[in-house]
Parts: sequence; C-alpha cells; structure tokens
Amino acid sequence: MEDRELIRRIQDGQKQYLNEIAEKYYDDIYYFCCYQTGSREDAYDLAQETFLRFIRYVDRYQYRNLKGYLLTIAMNLCRNYACGSGKAPVLLESFESEQGGRGEEEAQVSCGREYEERENRLLLAAALHRLPDIQREAVLLHYFYGYKNREISRMTGASYSAVKSRVRQGLEKLQQLLNREDFYE
Repeated sequence: MEDRELIRRIQDGQKQYLNEIAEKYYDDIYYFCCYQTGSREDAYDLAQETFLRFIRYVDRYQYRNLKGYLLTIAMNLCRNYACGSGKAPVLLESFESEQGGRGEEEAQVSCGREYEERENRLLLAAALHRLPDIQREAVLLHYFYGYKNREISRMTGASYSAVKSRVRQGLEKLQQLLNREDFYE
C-alpha cells in the first residue's frame, strides 16, 4: 500500500497501519541514528522516539515525503542528543554484525571479501564521525538515502547552496581522512 493511503487510513482512525509504516522505515531511521550517534543503543532509543513523535502528531501530518519526514524527526532528535548528552560520537561498535546478515555458505565462500567489506564499513563510519555534524548529516542524506540537495535543504532548513557546499566539503574531508596513512592506525 502506498504511503499516502496508509497515512489517510491512519488519520481516519485505522491505527493498525502505523505498524506498516514502522516496519517499512524502521531500518532506515535506525541506521541513520547509528551513523549520527555512533551508538547502537542510543540509535535504538532515538529511532523509537522518532516513531513515537510521528504517532503523536500523525493527525497533523500533511503528506509530502514520509521517509524524509521521519528522517527529519530523527535528525532533530540526533541533534538534541548531541547537544544534550555531552557524548562525543564513538566508533560504531561491531556495526558490521548488524549489516552483515548473510548465509553461512555464502560467508564461507566470500570470507576474504566480506572481511574487507566490514573493515571498509567501519573505516567509513569512523571517518564519518570525524566530519562536522552538518556535513555528516548532508553526506548521509545525499549518498546513503539518495535525497537531492533541494530535498535536504527543505528537510534541514539550510539554503540549497549551503547544502551543496556541505555535501562537497564533507566528501572532500572524507577523502582526505581515508587517504591519510595515520587514519588506519
């Protein structure tokens, strides 16, 4: 069922469709929060809070882009988390274990390749956490979630040129970090 129809039914009182939305978008919201906070436990809490806020205000929701709307809620919660927790983002602990999920036979056949992919994911996560928050956010939304700069501009409230600059600068900094020899130590 299309998002627009799900929202219409929910707003008409058929609250059971909230589960469909949560099932459809939970992973995206959770992984976004993981990349923003560096903590699976905190990401879990923030993803849950994202859906609780959506549920609380679903009657006022004007349909545009549901995934973008949920990511905007998550983004704001992650910003509040970063400001209020005093925690610095940490390397995503064993993040690869949640993204792996392959069958045993396939894992045996491609053990070397899978190890390299895990290592690359961890290095990318570590590099992402060294970016300023606004650049990391823009890079994640653009490259990991496929949003256009104009959509990110609407989601974040930043100008189009600011978003474009953040994405470009974030990529440049990621490239610099990943090309540094001391980064891998």
